[in-house]
Amino acid sequence: MAGPRRRAAVARAVASVCPGLTVRAVPGAWTVATRTGRTTVCRTLAALVATAARAGETEATEVLAAVRGTAGDAVPQPP
Repeated sequence: MAGPRRRAAVARAVASVCPGLTVRAVPGAWTVATRTGRTTVCRTLAALVATAARAGETEATEVLAAVRGTAGDAVPQPP
């Protein structure tokens, strides 16, 4: 995902399916913060989906589906 607008859209989509997380777009990455303040930097979309699913106790496919809804065909299909 290139560009600040696209990264911000992905961050909003992930946060919408993982309500306990704060997801922010930063240059070249995303940050995922839990309610306790633990923050993880995700430099790839795959890392973002995996981290958000694990921290938000949400299925990775649900997170990826939310991202696909924002980014269209630029996001790969789940295996």
